Amino acid sequence: MFFKNKTRLYFLFSILAITICSGVVNGQEIDDLNLSKLSALQQAKQEAEDFENLVKLIKPSVVVVESVDRIGREGGRGTGFVVSANGIIATNFHVIGEHRDFKIRFANGKSFSPKEILAIDRENDLALIKIEASGLPTLQLGDSDQITPGQSVFSIGNPLGYSHSVTRGVISAIRELEIGDGRPLVQVAIPIEPGSSGSPTLDLDGKVVSILAIKSGGAMGFGVPVNQLKFLLKEQNPIPMKKWLTIGALDKADWESVMSGIWKQRAGIITAEGLGSGFGGRMLCLSAMPAMPLPYELEVEVRMGDESGAAGLVFHADGKNKHYGFYPTNESLRLTCFEGESVYSWNILNTVTSSAYRLNQWNRLRVKVEEKGKITCFVNDQPVIEVIDESLVEGRVGLCKFRSPTAEFRNFKQARRIPYSVITQETRQKVRKITRNLAKLDRLPDEDYDRLVKLGDQVPQALLDQAALLKKQSLELNKLSKNIRERLSIDELARSLAHEDENSVDLLHSALLIARLENPDFDLETYLKKAENLAQQISSHFPQQASGEEKLKILVHQLFKEMGFHGSTLDYSHPSNSYMNEVMDDREGLPITLSVLFIELANRLDLPVSGLGLPGHFIAVYKEKSATNSKEILIDPFSGKIVTRKEAAEITGVELTERDFIPSKKKDIITRMIRNLIHFGGNKEGTSSRILYIDAILAIDPTDRYTRAMRAMLNYGRGEYYDAMQDIDILISDNPDSPELAPLLEIRNRLLEKK
Repeated sequence: MFFKNKTRLYFLFSILAITICSGVVNGQEIDDLNLSKLSALQQAKQEAEDFENLVKLIKPSVVVVESVDRIGREGGRGTGFVVSANGIIATNFHVIGEHRDFKIRFANGKSFSPKEILAIDRENDLALIKIEASGLPTLQLGDSDQITPGQSVFSIGNPLGYSHSVTRGVISAIRELEIGDGRPLVQVAIPIEPGSSGSPTLDLDGKVVSILAIKSGGAMGFGVPVNQLKFLLKEQNPIPMKKWLTIGALDKADWESVMSGIWKQRAGIITAEGLGSGFGGRMLCLSAMPAMPLPYELEVEVRMGDESGAAGLVFHADGKNKHYGFYPTNESLRLTCFEGESVYSWNILNTVTSSAYRLNQWNRLRVKVEEKGKITCFVNDQPVIEVIDESLVEGRVGLCKFRSPTAEFRNFKQARRIPYSVITQETRQKVRKITRNLAKLDRLPDEDYDRLVKLGDQVPQALLDQAALLKKQSLELNKLSKNIRERLSIDELARSLAHEDENSVDLLHSALLIARLENPDFDLETYLKKAENLAQQISSHFPQQASGEEKLKILVHQLFKEMGFHGSTLDYSHPSNSYMNEVMDDREGLPITLSVLFIELANRLDLPVSGLGLPGHFIAVYKEKSATNSKEILIDPFSGKIVTRKEAAEITGVELTERDFIPSKKKDIITRMIRNLIHFGGNKEGTSSRILYIDAILAIDPTDRYTRAMRAMLNYGRGEYYDAMQDIDILISDNPDSPELAPLLEIRNRLLEKK
């Protein structure tokens, strides 16, 4: 053993000697190589230590956003980060959602409830939250305009609920995506999972360059450029949390949610999301109207995001677990009776299929309830189920949803009898006669089928050619249907303003009709009722014997401070700001739409308020006249405050005259609202939307030469030469000597040459 060890030792010494000798010859090279490797290792180690220290510094500024689910339990998780030491947190808008409660939790375990929603940007998916805190560690915002592809970045967030996870990656590109509404997004090679939304993407200096928002499969995602967040920080419209929780929520004066669930309403559509606490995910939304005596009918239109779900009408509900339900499910129609909270108390009275039911479309459900337990169910005015059942004899009515898929509802009605909307045979015959050159929809008789077979091999191609023609005709019919609907809406709007007496015009009703030009689905009466409810809520704060001025100031405070109505500063030109129903739902709008709401609420409270169409801005004015004096108070609904004439002039940027303070006529207000949409439609939606709104203005005022000339030019530009020629001829006949007609006369001559 000793020998072997001795031999081994000798061998090692020999190797060492050789190494030393070699080092004498190439010592400098080896030293340089070793030093280089040592330096690289030391540098890498230092960089790793620096990165660890950077993460330690940043981690306290990153928070977990914990939403609360429909029954008060912890729900989804997202991420946010501190942008101001006094408690301002940035995250994605979709992380907090609308009318959802949530908590902010820091890495040290401290948890906060939000105090205010400082600002939101739906288009860029950003939100700012305020918590009651001070001295918080903040993240520094970088410049997203300076980032480059290949740049190293990292993120700290809460993917899949794993709090404060660190992920490294690189900037891949700056892209404009359809899902991002054409806005630039930062493409990052960083995995994005549920919970990652709202995470800051940081450069190696620890500056935020984007906010993670969109997952794109694999280790790839997209973030909102941080410069969009900088803009949001400058454009704050604080909404108290207690009011935020009511935005988009169903009005408790109209609806009561049973068995939890998420019920929202926007633009006249009620949306049901998630799972309810009843078996099968059952969730109910009951009308606040008292139960009607028999007989009665109820109706709603429903559309399901997934036919595996179930959603429809409930009736004879006791407000807990007992009720009837009529709803589509798995492409069938079902009538059921629920007599308790468990599946064993669930009785399926009938399940049928019907060709009248339209998959993945809006379907009109109707239930007729009569004496002695007779129940008749309809889909799209076709009777599909009729039963006699006296299990439940009275109760409330409303909506229901089962399982997880989202469902939408619109035009809910309850009455002794609801008029049927069946298209009469006479109307169908007249429509077919008028459109006979567009489509022929008769069924082919058997004898004609045999004749086609005998014609031989050329028939299949001939039928394909005919199919192509019918497809074109179908498109034309759809286009014609849309045009007729628009014309009917325009005519209704024009009639609403066709009153000699200004006081006979319902300004809010006419403003809502503008929204129906492109959105016919919402129930206009619902929003008129909503205005009445708002007025009642505000009047409850009036002291007895309050003066008109005192009432006005309370109205301003309640509407803009307490209820959270505010001007839209981030996406001013978005059509939603011009649609009164969406303004009332989102509590956000333009100066003119917010003024219309303010005027209408004031008038419902017997306050003399009118509109003032200032140059480039619209406000409201309160004018109180008495035998001894008169009082004028200006209100800027966009900023939510009372202003002086001097301040109004500063807002407009021009010197105002006494003429500017003459109240606007209601017809002029509506026309101004439509002109906004012409401008915005031209920017975003193209010529067709502009033509629609121009048609509306000319229906209101056919003498508007400027608008008629605009329509002629637009129609000429899009190849609608016949329509262009009609408007040009009207303009010429009205004033043939006008020098302003020169360009139109040139167009007319070109059109005549084409003939």
